[in-house]
Amino acid sequence: KSRGRKVSRRRRALLRKRRRICMGIALLLVCGVWFSVKSPDLLQMGGSRVHQFLSSVRGEEYPKELLEMLEKNEEAYDFVTNYPERETYLEKEIDISGICKKGEAPLLLQWDLRWGYDNYGDSMIGIAGCGPTCMTMAYLCLTGDTSMNPRKMADYATEKGYHTEVGTSWSFFTQGASNLGLSGQELPLSESAMKQALDQGSVIISSMRPGDFTTTGHFILIRGYDEKGFLVNDPNSRKNSEKQWDYETLSGQIKGLWEIGT
Repeated sequence: KSRGRKVSRRRRALLRKRRRICMGIALLLVCGVWFSVKSPDLLQMGGSRVHQFLSSVRGEEYPKELLEMLEKNEEAYDFVTNYPERETYLEKEIDISGICKKGEAPLLLQWDLRWGYDNYGDSMIGIAGCGPTCMTMAYLCLTGDTSMNPRKMADYATEKGYHTEVGTSWSFFTQGASNLGLSGQELPLSESAMKQALDQGSVIISSMRPGDFTTTGHFILIRGYDEKGFLVNDPNSRKNSEKQWDYETLSGQIKGLWEIGT
């Protein structure tokens, strides 16, 4: 009887252990299903190169602004991760003669390795240079003069006082445009006014509120329109530049508009 009781106790202990294991497995499965349903973006991010880089990077090697930039925009991965080798790109000759022609606004990205590490005021073009980059795209479209590039435009804006503590001054798109041999005038927030300016061969630079293009403030270039919406060159995003934007979506985010022409 004593031996029978020992076997019985052992069997009960094994059954309890099995139940605990089964409950644990069930809990893990439930949590896994919940996580995949509630947080698919986090699952995807967990395996991305951005997540791996941000998890392993030593902060002292990279400015905080760069790491925050990458968290918001995976497209800037090469620019951010190449920061320690920035001397390779600084002050090197820039040739953009093969990427644009007069009458077409090329997409230039502020964080292009060729100029993104260069200074813009107390920051870098890659972080704060959306204004000069937009003005460069406008200048290239209207003049065809490919000797201009975002580095030269940022230097011009800084030297002439159009860079301020809060970013690029709005006068850069009026007085600054005039000093570049262009015309710049503020536009009313109106779909018809925007289309009329574009029909006349001008382009439009727009200051954007937080929304689809920025979490703080940003400049984009509007280069045309069709039946599906406006065509945009966002100097911070290829993806945004590949979309077409209807007036209703843009208008709620626009702070200011400037027609840039000749």
